[in-house]
Amino acid sequence: MSDSPAPDVNPYGTEFNEFSLDSDFVEQAEYIPEADFLAFSAEHPDEESIIRRLSTGGAKLLVGPRGCGKTTLMLKAYYRLLRSENSTTLPIYVNFKLSLKLEPLYVNTPNATFWFRQWLNLKIYEGLYKSIRENEIYDIPRAIISEREISRAIKILESGNLNEAKGASSYTIEELSDGIMRVLEANDLSRCVLLLDDAAHAFSPRQQEDFFEFFRQVKSREISPKAAIYPGITTNSPTFHVGHDAEQIDVWVRPDRSDYIGFMTALAEKRFRGELPSALANTTDALNFLAYASFGIPRSFLNMLRAVYQDHISAPQITSTLDRRKLLQAAQQGKESAHNVYDSLSNKLPAYRDFVNTGNLLYGQIIENLKNFNKTRNEDDQALEIGLKKPVPPEMEKVLSFFQYAGILMPAGVNSRGIKGTFELYMVHFGDLITENAIVGRRTKSITSFVRAFSAQTHQAWPRISPETLVKGSRYPELFRLSLPNCQQCGTERASQHAKFCQNCGAPLKTSSIYEELTNQDISVLPLSNRIITRIKRDSQIRTIKDILIDSNRTNLRGIAYIGPVRAARIASYAEEYVA
Repeated sequence: MSDSPAPDVNPYGTEFNEFSLDSDFVEQAEYIPEADFLAFSAEHPDEESIIRRLSTGGAKLLVGPRGCGKTTLMLKAYYRLLRSENSTTLPIYVNFKLSLKLEPLYVNTPNATFWFRQWLNLKIYEGLYKSIRENEIYDIPRAIISEREISRAIKILESGNLNEAKGASSYTIEELSDGIMRVLEANDLSRCVLLLDDAAHAFSPRQQEDFFEFFRQVKSREISPKAAIYPGITTNSPTFHVGHDAEQIDVWVRPDRSDYIGFMTALAEKRFRGELPSALANTTDALNFLAYASFGIPRSFLNMLRAVYQDHISAPQITSTLDRRKLLQAAQQGKESAHNVYDSLSNKLPAYRDFVNTGNLLYGQIIENLKNFNKTRNEDDQALEIGLKKPVPPEMEKVLSFFQYAGILMPAGVNSRGIKGTFELYMVHFGDLITENAIVGRRTKSITSFVRAFSAQTHQAWPRISPETLVKGSRYPELFRLSLPNCQQCGTERASQHAKFCQNCGAPLKTSSIYEELTNQDISVLPLSNRIITRIKRDSQIRTIKDILIDSNRTNLRGIAYIGPVRAARIASYAEEYVA
């Protein structure tokens, strides 16, 4: 079914506005066709430097929270190398978003590491064929494994049906390297750049360790791996060392830098095809406010733009400017989306469930400290960050890393105050500062007052916080407790990691699969409106994340009223993101 409304539907009615602009506002860069991707992408403030390092020799790690632009930069490097007539570099782009599909092997088979590395090799072979096909002039040597064989082997491994995967034992890293070298020689190329997107995002530490061991081994003089990873949750292998084995490149754009608003404005103009809607352009500081509220996350910014615009044109009476309350509501939704990513760690990292819960308490105290600090300060001298006195206990460092993964706390350097101590600085999500009244103390706050506070260049002071004031040391065993898996039969937490039977119901205890637990979640955990969730459940048999993932052709989704190919792709991408 098309995404366009039926002829008898009011073109300015609710259904139309709910789905309009979807094709221009796809947030995930990997789902946008090349021509649209290049047309819709704004230039990252550090783009030239980052793409140059992604396009040349040496191993690199592209680091940043979800939605900050890592995929966009990798694809820009890929297309630039692929389309350059003078380039002597073969680019291979591979997205490992669904690597958690292999995680059940770590629960059910004794040699999961072997099979996972086979899958990594096969995915790069798959990317190699894609590069050759998209470049259109590369030759492929006959000695390379066929694309059909690669596709078949990947499907077998992802299905977990290892009885049919015996042939996969020949897909070694040595043969992969040799195959890439054959392609380089056949096309008079000097180097291969492996752009490994969504790498090491699987929430299985063993999988992450195996990935980094692969990353270290595939690196050579002719093959340069580059991996996009999340901050805070990545587990390197014992033999892999950041700085020595790979250079780290931070992608997250600080919202207080001078070129930030220009970057976000260009992105908005691109997505609106060169001209901002009049209501957005006519509302003083509206665009800047949304840019600041997104806290350096372009995906969040695009979501807020679309929501505000669609809400505006669906109103009973369209006005020439945007309603202040709707802008504040967009900021609220944007920060809730970031916090939902943080809260999802309770499911993705069940052992750290108590850490995540304690983190919410810590974050509330951080906001309260900023609120009290800013109460009596001038509008152009509001604190946007906090200083946490060193040393910070490892348990609290873990929670801070989770905040960075979710994009709600941004590292801002280290500051020494002499005898008062040394402080780790963290900028706090601007959406929280807005919605929790932690900035601009007046009761009636205008959009312009927020923008003035965020754009001021006088942010020199910040509240100094001791870890002890956030959590008393005596409470660490209670608040930072590692959780053990629950009994699959009755849900009771097991007594110890060595327990064989449930202490409550007596059922045998099994090692659970994170992937299976995530895919069995209800679709209500996805960032979809209640209206869409209700429609999906009413008009289809889709109930869980798994139901969406196995609907590979999106047939079931597209059979639902007003869900066409673009909307179906968006919903499927949300499901993939949830398990990534």
